[in-house]
Amino acid sequence: MRKSVFSEFFCLCAAVLSAAVICVGSVMLIVSCEHYKSDRIEYMQSRSEAMISATVSSVTDTGEADLQKLKKIYADMSVYIGVDLTLTDSDGVALVCSEASPCSHTGKNIKKSALNRITEDGIYELSTLDGFYDDDSFIFAQKLDFNGKTHYFISILGYNMLPKYMMQLFLTLFVISSLILAGALTIMYTSTKRLVTPIKEMTLAARRFGESDFSQKLHIADENELGYLANSLNEMASSLEEIEETRKTFISNVSHELKTPMTTIGGFVDGILDGTIPKEQHTHYLKIVSKEVNRLARLVRSMLNISKYESGELALSTKDFDVLPIILQTLLNFEKRIDEKNIDIQGLDTDAVRLNADPDLAQQVIYNLVENAVKFVNDGGYIRFEFTDEDDDMRRISIRNSGDGLKEKEISKVFERFYKTDESRGIDPGGVGLGLSIVSSIIKLHGGTIRVSSEPNSFTEFSFSLKKAAERK
Repeated sequence: MRKSVFSEFFCLCAAVLSAAVICVGSVMLIVSCEHYKSDRIEYMQSRSEAMISATVSSVTDTGEADLQKLKKIYADMSVYIGVDLTLTDSDGVALVCSEASPCSHTGKNIKKSALNRITEDGIYELSTLDGFYDDDSFIFAQKLDFNGKTHYFISILGYNMLPKYMMQLFLTLFVISSLILAGALTIMYTSTKRLVTPIKEMTLAARRFGESDFSQKLHIADENELGYLANSLNEMASSLEEIEETRKTFISNVSHELKTPMTTIGGFVDGILDGTIPKEQHTHYLKIVSKEVNRLARLVRSMLNISKYESGELALSTKDFDVLPIILQTLLNFEKRIDEKNIDIQGLDTDAVRLNADPDLAQQVIYNLVENAVKFVNDGGYIRFEFTDEDDDMRRISIRNSGDGLKEKEISKVFERFYKTDESRGIDPGGVGLGLSIVSSIIKLHGGTIRVSSEPNSFTEFSFSLKKAAERK
């Protein structure tokens, strides 16, 4: 079964948090236990010092301790301080005990091994004093000397209090840790869900985008990496949507551009073959078929060129050259139409304009733009060339023609494939609408820029930039 990011992340965080709580709780228990032990020993030391003083003061002038007096003192103090007290002779036999008679130590001797450990400075240990006590206890023992007679003072604090203390401490820590863990897991669950929810939305959105469904965009307002990612996905979706629309439009336009001449060709050829078209008109209609075939050839050739330009398959063969002869030769190609329209050519009375580019592709750019200008210039109008240095590396060439100009909505579309303005459809019905798209692709391939500006009933201007040629020495 596949785990979700939410469950994996939440389980990992919960495990780490639980381990941290257990480790901290264990350390606290150990530290508390050691603190409890040291506190008990310190408590016994302070109380034992007082009891040793009381024991010493009970010794009579004969050098014997007043056992009856000590019995009462030990019994009273044991109840008050919670410590069992015992005084033995040099053989380890109990003389006085704080327990009620008969005490549990009656008839029992402290072993020599234990007595040998007891010094005049006293000892502290957790033991049974080598079997003298039934259970491990906190023990303080000190060797006393009454007029040359050795005695041993022993105070014990039951060790059985430690498990009870530890259990209480454990329960307290368990309750506190459970509350902290529950609160932390609740916060973690909410935070993780809040973190993962946008990821789920983006995953579903990416799946929709992959299926070409761009109807729903992501709405994630977080100003963090997830928000930036969502915005990037939205931008990607917008780009894909635009590409998809362009693709559909491209296919529709190609289908239309191919269908029209093929229908014409097929109709006239069928008419000739089945005799519908008389023999004396065959030449006329075959000329129309030839024209449509040429149109198809131009369309296919233009589409292949655009594909090569955009895919980078076409290698540039750049060199330094003067662009003016190319412009002049192009104008000569349109000499008849220029004369018919009485067009005034301006801006060519200048020195050489040297560029560093592919001359053949530059010639195609000039040809397409000049053809466009000649096509749409008004009768008696002008075509003006302008050459300016854009910066140290680039030179801009502008071609302006007078005329009706472009509408504002047309300016942003003139470089789209198969786009033809309303005026173009009337003037050049045989055009395929790829000329300016080819120009744009060639300029981009050279690393330059192209732009268009226009004023209605005044002019239209296309300008493009290419690298300058190296200065001649």
